[in-house]
Amino acid sequence: MPLALNTVIRWSLRFYLGYLLLCLLVLMPALNILAPRIVDSTLNRELRSELLLFNPFTLTLEARDVTIVESGGHEPLGFESLRINLSLESLWNPGVVLDAFIIEALDVHVLRGADGVFHFADLSSPPQEPETEASSAAIGLTIHKLLVEAHTLRFTDETRAGPYTTAQSDFRVRTENLTTVPDRQSNGDLVVTGDGGGTLRWRGLLEVHAGNSNGQITLEDIDLTPLWRYEAETLPFVVNGAKFSAVLNYQVDWNDELQATLSDSQLRFHDASISPNDTDALPNTSVELAELGVTGIDVDLSKSAIAVTALDLAGLRVSGFDEEGRPSLMAMFGLDPASQNDQEQSPTTQQSAPDTPADAQAPWQINLESFSLSESELLWRTAYLSPEVLSVSPINVQAKQIKWPAQANSPFSLKLAINDVTRLGITGDFNIARGDGEANVDLQQWPLPWLNPVLSEQAHAKFGRGDLSLQSNVQLLDFSPSKLRAGIKIEDYSTVLDATGEEAFTFQTLQLDGIDVDLKAQALIVDSILLQRPSGSLHIREDGTINVNGIVRSTPDDPTPSEPQESAEQSTPWRVQLANIALREGRLDFADASLPLHFKTLIDGIEADIKDVDTASEKPLNLEFKGSVDGYAPVVILGSGKPFAQQRDGELRFTFRGMDIATMSPYAGTYAGYTLDSGTLSLDLRYALDGQSLEGDNRIVISQMELGEPVESELAIDAPLKLGIALLTDSDGVIDLSVPISGDVDSPDFSLGPIIGRAITNIIVKAVTAPFSLLAGLVGSDDDLENVAFKAGSSSLDADARRAIDALGKALAERPQLSLQIAGGADPVNDVSALKESRLRTQFSEQGFDEAMVEGQTGAFLEALKARYDALGIQGDTGSNEDAVSKSIDATMMWRALVDNTALPSGALQDLATSRAAAAKRELVTIGGIDPARVSISFGTDLAKSGVQMIVDS
Repeated sequence: MPLALNTVIRWSLRFYLGYLLLCLLVLMPALNILAPRIVDSTLNRELRSELLLFNPFTLTLEARDVTIVESGGHEPLGFESLRINLSLESLWNPGVVLDAFIIEALDVHVLRGADGVFHFADLSSPPQEPETEASSAAIGLTIHKLLVEAHTLRFTDETRAGPYTTAQSDFRVRTENLTTVPDRQSNGDLVVTGDGGGTLRWRGLLEVHAGNSNGQITLEDIDLTPLWRYEAETLPFVVNGAKFSAVLNYQVDWNDELQATLSDSQLRFHDASISPNDTDALPNTSVELAELGVTGIDVDLSKSAIAVTALDLAGLRVSGFDEEGRPSLMAMFGLDPASQNDQEQSPTTQQSAPDTPADAQAPWQINLESFSLSESELLWRTAYLSPEVLSVSPINVQAKQIKWPAQANSPFSLKLAINDVTRLGITGDFNIARGDGEANVDLQQWPLPWLNPVLSEQAHAKFGRGDLSLQSNVQLLDFSPSKLRAGIKIEDYSTVLDATGEEAFTFQTLQLDGIDVDLKAQALIVDSILLQRPSGSLHIREDGTINVNGIVRSTPDDPTPSEPQESAEQSTPWRVQLANIALREGRLDFADASLPLHFKTLIDGIEADIKDVDTASEKPLNLEFKGSVDGYAPVVILGSGKPFAQQRDGELRFTFRGMDIATMSPYAGTYAGYTLDSGTLSLDLRYALDGQSLEGDNRIVISQMELGEPVESELAIDAPLKLGIALLTDSDGVIDLSVPISGDVDSPDFSLGPIIGRAITNIIVKAVTAPFSLLAGLVGSDDDLENVAFKAGSSSLDADARRAIDALGKALAERPQLSLQIAGGADPVNDVSALKESRLRTQFSEQGFDEAMVEGQTGAFLEALKARYDALGIQGDTGSNEDAVSKSIDATMMWRALVDNTALPSGALQDLATSRAAAAKRELVTIGGIDPARVSISFGTDLAKSGVQMIVDS
């Protein structure tokens, strides 16, 4: 071996032995002595360690069981082992090269004290002068293997109740070839296990000097409840559970301007449960989410663009209630609706946004290809619906092609079920920027009784039953509905009165087809309205109130009503067009218990049609109504009119046939004073409206009416009703009345019913107060049929009397229900004189002087006359010779004297009156053909005239 080589070897061994001795005898003791002192002097902390070693063979520095202790005893940092292995590559590679940097069983405890100060606050130093470019140049560092394994990373905040503490365990960071040397990359991974068992992983490449990195960050089931626990003291809700997972494929460059991208990344939020702190104050209130997944995430920071393939929510379950307009969910999250509204209406929130500077960052572009909400549920209790708890499940929502700024409409759909009864489906598209779009709504079987709490605030009634179905197309413009096309169907409906529990109105089906609403044009068009099998009840109670009276709740009058303000909406009225309104198989139950005798009837088989209703047209609309009373008496109502024209006009005709008036006996008892045993009623009522003037021509036909028992009623007509009926009833047992009416419909006193009632009453009163005028009118006679004159002293009918009695007979034949009393009369002057003269003539006839001799005043007659006159013993000069004239005068005076002194039999005047009545009856019976039983002679009357008086009765 050459000498030089031996020398090198010897010196190398000496150097190596010196190096070993230096490390063992100097460096290692110095590390164990000086390290605690340096920590104490620079950090004011105590460094505790089992041993600090330096392996001179592997160039490895090792520290075992190291703990940093603060003055209060807090241990912020500790680890079981630290190994730093210096690589020989440092001799030829730039910078410092470490083969390994390994920390095992690391414990970190960050503490925030009760005073709010972190335990490391004293380590912060004031700002220093900036370093020169030369001094600030970083020394390159390369670590081939970096491994940090933490036992626990803990955070404690003593300002929070508890105090609050959370810890992350199984923390591991591993990198390979970590370097700050330019143009060199490092790769590695990081693993952190959270407080709740979740894991955070990073795997990728890191080029520190170049300022870029790429790789993948994975979070698996990260428990989010520690975040809630940290703020639990200030939050009104409890996070019972929530986990978060993510896979983020990233690239980031921070060398100059920050550039970052995500590609094909995904987020997952699952197993979340939130409930209120005070479950007694907010019962049945919670939010639960099985899973929220976001997939296909692409983010480009430089382009301000986000693209997401799908955002899916599954198993969202929300439960809560509302009281006095405040949802429990808002209370659970500490939100006040009133303050929210105030903020929305405050001037500051309504100020327009400032103009965007020209160099401002471009707005973010967002593209979400698909959104879905599936198998979700809403349990909600509300006082506005019945039942109070609604179960909306399942809820499924889908939307596609959601972009911002919006370039086109985004299609969407919603499907849900309510209480396993109602189905709601909505499909359509919407532009989230302009607020334009359309929605097709399909609502099936919404039970109307669910709305009873709302209805009860407005009416003393409720929905007994009924299902609402709706199909509609809604067009949206600027976030508001602009047009609507719909069809509505309500089935098996009933309204129940609160007071009695009776069903006041029911129907089988109400269907509205072809509903068109144009909100801008303020126009409503309905092609068809069909009401199938409606049934209503209208009942008047004993106190006179109606069962449907007061069904609408009255509201207290506002003592200070505001002045009406004109607006565009008020100046332009809505136009309503109803092409066809049809009613089929209707039924109306009417009862009146306010009468002394209760009344009840039924109108069924109702068919009605109304066509061409147009509030903006003067075209007449047509009405047709058909039905039957009690199933057999047909009712027809026909009409046409122009109710919306400036000059209102129209015609209306009511026709009733064969109504049984016995069913109307309660009304007859109340207003006529008699019940009705039998008879039928037919009506033909015609009304014509010209402007505000109403003209009516009513024909009332009553057949075979029989009155029943009298009824005590203060409202009964004050007239002999039976006589009136007899006067109006013809030979066929028919009362045929024509009742014209007229009135001003704009008059506040106008009421059609009372007008017709007064007209009928006037006819009856006129008939019974002037019956013979009515009878004379029946036969077209101008004679006085009530009073028939006779010649003085005679009971024989002359031609005038016969003509009058014949006319009366014909009228009586027309009114078979009338009976007639004939009262004979005698004049105490004229008839007495005539009777005496007749008796005197009879006496002369018995003496042999006939009428010719008496009238011719023959000599024998004059002698007999003078003899009778002298027998009276009347003083006077009658014996002188007179000429013929004097003789005649004398004879007349004697005849008059004899007549005056002729005695009449007792009852002569009565006999004359009776004979006259008998003669009139005989004429009516024998010539007129009147049943003798209908005509009676009235005795005992004191009729002081030469004739008879007719008295009609029923």
